[in-house]
Amino acid sequence: MKLKICGISTISDILELSKMNIDYLGFVTDTISKRYVKDEFINIAKKISEKPIVSVKVNGKISELIEKAKYADLLQIHRVLSDSELEELNSYDKRIILYVPASEKYLAYLNKAIRYSDMILLDSPKKGVQIDLNFARKIAKEYDVGIGGGININNIDKVIEIDPKWIDISSGVEVYPGKKDTQKVIEIVRRVKV
Repeated sequence: MKLKICGISTISDILELSKMNIDYLGFVTDTISKRYVKDEFINIAKKISEKPIVSVKVNGKISELIEKAKYADLLQIHRVLSDSELEELNSYDKRIILYVPASEKYLAYLNKAIRYSDMILLDSPKKGVQIDLNFARKIAKEYDVGIGGGININNIDKVIEIDPKWIDISSGVEVYPGKKDTQKVIEIVRRVKV
């Protein structure tokens, strides 16, 4: 099971997390987030970490998102895309993580998204709300998906039991938005990477 720690915004966290058994480091490069870092911060991360770097974007045209994330190893688009935007992804040679809201309402979108990316993030439809673990369990039985949304020390074992392809954690391991709590991350890594 792979692990992504997202919402990183400090150099000290890049250095600390790079020493751990974490598979992806995520940086929110969209001004919509309180964990926002400039696109240039990705270049710094790439220079000081050998971990794959994910640039997380929400708003913008697909072509602009791809261009702005050119130095990241992966681009995560954290919104539901239109059919034409999904189709446009085929025009680019960039590894993409696609967000899919964890809701029955988005099953048709999930079935489309899996045709355009091998990394689907099933995440809570509302910020700050824990993902519906029963729904996530049902989907993870049929699809190779990552799971995110309100995951922390108190519920990580329930998420691990679902056996997703990967786990995405941000606020659940923070001291404050963008600053990671190293001890919480160590504990998450210990449980995920047994």
